[in-house]
Amino acid sequence: MIENTHRNYLDHNEIELFTYTQGDIDFHKHDFLEMVYVRNGQALHTLNDIETIVNKGDYYIIDYGVMHKYKMINEKTFDIINILFKPRLIDETLQNCNRFQDLINHYLIKVSYSVLEKNPTNIIYHDTDNSIFFIVNQMQEEFNNKGLGYIELMRCHLIEIILLTMRTISKKDIVVNNDISQYILDYIEKNYMNPITLSDISSYLDYSLSYISRKFKKDVGVTFVQYLQQKRMEQSGRLIANTDKKLSEIAELSGYCDIKFFYKIFKKHWGMTPKEFRKKHR
Repeated sequence: MIENTHRNYLDHNEIELFTYTQGDIDFHKHDFLEMVYVRNGQALHTLNDIETIVNKGDYYIIDYGVMHKYKMINEKTFDIINILFKPRLIDETLQNCNRFQDLINHYLIKVSYSVLEKNPTNIIYHDTDNSIFFIVNQMQEEFNNKGLGYIELMRCHLIEIILLTMRTISKKDIVVNNDISQYILDYIEKNYMNPITLSDISSYLDYSLSYISRKFKKDVGVTFVQYLQQKRMEQSGRLIANTDKKLSEIAELSGYCDIKFFYKIFKKHWGMTPKEFRKKHR
């Protein structure tokens, strides 16, 4: 079972890449993100109780904790390439992230929820021109040789695959500025360091607070307060890890006037105090 084979290894490493010749695999789940590329053959793949036949050139992303399984077709094995990674590979501030959809909205990748037609983990993508396979092969070569900086190169290749893939499901013909949730996401991005409330935004947009609150939760997957707090914690984590600014200044730059409250939220989010976080990441 893949979960048992690699769980402990990924506790100490950021990314793994393996090629398998597979038969039937029972339902299992992972505590990491998994990108699967079908190199040869075909199989019946069940994900979230949805059965799909996957073929050579298909690839897809599986979230933390999602049950899935494989069944051979006509009792023939199939070949897959597994890229196993945790979001902290992209950025240390994503160590609490466990959804691919949250990862792509991160400041380094910057793909907003509302520019996508579908949830990116519910789609079977197809590599029509072998461009993704070419990048995967580059990643495999780096992983096998483990030369100087191979993790960073694999990270760059992974981001390239993510961005090229997200292009295929973007809303090319939709004016996203008219989308309420997208407006709120953009507003948070520009104003997270200031006192902001959903009530003020709803008044400005002339919608009821309850309507906007429900729509944002439905579109984004978390509440306005949860998303705002996550954005502020990501910012504070980056500042603590990459600058010598005082913690009181970082709290203010992250949108917290009350330093005690900042410490409380930070420890809850990161599982350690700001001082411990700085010591760990410096």
